[in-house]
Amino acid sequence: MKMKTIVFAASKGGVGKTTLCAALSSFASGASKKKKIAIIDLDPQGSLTAWWNQRQENSPELIEASAGNLSEMLGKASAAGYHYVFIDTPPGHMKTIETGISNADYVLVPCQPSPVDIAAIGDTLSAIEELGKPFAFVMNRVIARTRIGEQAILLLANHGKVAGVPVAQRTAFATAMTDGRSAPEVEGGKRAEEEIGALWKFLLSNLKAK
Repeated sequence: MKMKTIVFAASKGGVGKTTLCAALSSFASGASKKKKIAIIDLDPQGSLTAWWNQRQENSPELIEASAGNLSEMLGKASAAGYHYVFIDTPPGHMKTIETGISNADYVLVPCQPSPVDIAAIGDTLSAIEELGKPFAFVMNRVIARTRIGEQAILLLANHGKVAGVPVAQRTAFATAMTDGRSAPEVEGGKRAEEEIGALWKFLLSNLKAK
């Protein structure tokens, strides 16, 4: 199969890009044990790399790349037989975000259920539309059974697909990032596993439909 590149992009910080990238790439590694899966951290803060350095499992692997050599490194990854590469992009650096998007097979745009967050999606959406890439929003850090979560999903649906099921605000996600695990691997992470599993299923069906 041709290698697929999944990019997490949002110009606003604090929406959970890195946490979702870690959770989804490690879930994919567990669900597709025979597939070669890697992550790339384009954020100068290096939070995804720090998480990976703490990780005990062998997958996902880390490919070191920058915005300047991303296309080249992805070409090498494809030649080396990788199946999926997940890319985390920084907030605010639109040039780097655009580089990530231009190399994507699919873009996931995490968004929190607040008017401020929804208002901030414009830059990212413009870049995705300009580059003609398929994408979906991931409603993240939703507080269960609140009206604002439901309203936010309806608002986002006006701009594009909303992926999987909403991902709730859970301590498992924060705990996992401190020691190289992902939320589904943490004790009490069952619900997180269901949410990330639904996101992976959504992504696979949309990558096939591409």
